[in-house]
This record gives sequence, structure tokens and C-alpha cells, in this order.
Amino acid sequence: MKIKLLTLFLVALLLISGCSQGTSNEEVKPETNEDQAKIEKVIIEKDESQNLLVEATATGNNLNYAYYVFKDDEVIEKEPYSQNATFNYKVEAPGTYKIRVFVKGTNGEIVTKNTEAVEM
Repeated sequence: MKIKLLTLFLVALLLISGCSQGTSNEEVKPETNEDQAKIEKVIIEKDESQNLLVEATATGNNLNYAYYVFKDDEVIEKEPYSQNATFNYKVEAPGTYKIRVFVKGTNGEIVTKNTEAVEM
């Protein structure tokens, strides 16, 4: 009788401990490097109409881009996040310009990269 009770107790203990391990069929996907935003390069060009043209090349999923325009190392304009990997800015006055590109990825992380400085 004692052996039957002990066996019953051990079986119940094994069942209870096995149930707490989680038996979901849902697969958890680990975060991959593909999910993280990364800026490969940014290019700045000036055209004959006094425009600055910026193109960002980035990798990741669902990327959004924002741009800060610097003139002589001071921020003079901020362009909010959008899905545009390109940005145009009309230069109004002579000076040294550069653009800081912000890229926001799926997980909310933000990476930045500056363009080269351009004299206008």
C-alpha cells in the first residue's frame, strides 16, 4: 500500500513539474542582424540650383529616416521621420553644410551618420 501511494505521489509530481515547462507550439524567433538598423553609407551632392541632395543606404526592416541640417555646425532645420531614404534641402545662404541622417529600425533603435561637409 505504501509503495502504491509513493508511486502515485511520484507520478503526480512528475506530471505537475512537466506541465510547468510550457508546452506551447508557438516558435520564438531570435532577433537577427537583419532586424537591426544599420547605415551602410550616406551621400551628399550639390546641384547647380543650390540644392543639397542626400541619399542614405541602410539595412534593416521597416526603416524610417529623419534628417538634421547643419550650417556652420549649428542645426538649422529638422526633417521628421518618414520612409524617405532621400532628402533635398534648398540652401538659402553661403556656409558649410552637413546633414545628419537618423535611421530608426523595427525595434525602435536609432543609428546616425553624418554626411561630409559641403561648402555652398
